[in-house]
Amino acid sequence: MGIRHMFWGAALAAALSATLVAQQTPPATQQMQNEFYRVACVKVTPGKSADFSALVNGDMRKLEQAEVNSGRLSHWSALHASVPAGSEAECDYRFAYFFPGLPPAPMSDEEFAAALQKAGINMTPQQWGDRLGGVGTLVYSSINRRVASVGGPKEGDYVVINDMSVSNTDEWIGDEKKLWQPLFEDGVKDGVMDGWSVGVQFMPRGAKDPHRFYTVDIYPNWESVFTFFGPGFPDRWKKVHPDVPIEYGMAQEEKVETIEHTTLYKVVAVVQASK
Repeated sequence: MGIRHMFWGAALAAALSATLVAQQTPPATQQMQNEFYRVACVKVTPGKSADFSALVNGDMRKLEQAEVNSGRLSHWSALHASVPAGSEAECDYRFAYFFPGLPPAPMSDEEFAAALQKAGINMTPQQWGDRLGGVGTLVYSSINRRVASVGGPKEGDYVVINDMSVSNTDEWIGDEKKLWQPLFEDGVKDGVMDGWSVGVQFMPRGAKDPHRFYTVDIYPNWESVFTFFGPGFPDRWKKVHPDVPIEYGMAQEEKVETIEHTTLYKVVAVVQASK
């Protein structure tokens, strides 16, 4: 059965074991090259917002903490839509599941039952799926690669996701690493950014598939979302790229990419290995 036709709960809890976004604030120079992760986009059932939020911060967090502690996941995060929100939002929540290596195969019912018990959740896989299916619907899931990154999110951060069309993948990735990564490293150093990453969708893939290329900008607060690219940005560019005119950088960006859609989320949960 295809993942898009599964109970979203089963997909999240088993087949989706993998975040869109990174671990909690590692060093700014750390890069995760070709790290696989899975993203799940979920719409909340009307009238179930409070129940869904309680689930995310309750048993779902417990389950993913157990998965991270077991080594199946390296980290997990949950993002709640800020703009757009409501019926206009494609995803009310985005869940990101990062793998320590290649994506593992979906769990069997027996394996998932053991995972629930290990997390202290006294339910069968069917009961868990029914519970999740009663409060939300899986819109899509995808396997992705993170090809460049700086820093990472913490709970309470805001995340801007820029979905793009790209004319030349290698050139686009090269420009992101050469021109944009140093700017976000500088922002993390200043404390006005918490992180940034470049994602490429691995599956599904094809010219008609959405969300194939995107960047993720991670801000420590609401104000930074609006000020990082404000009047002071040209000065930051000049400091980071003294020999590259900002006009060249903007022209190069327009040459290889077009931002198709930008969305804003709040980080509501981050799970890492227990220390």
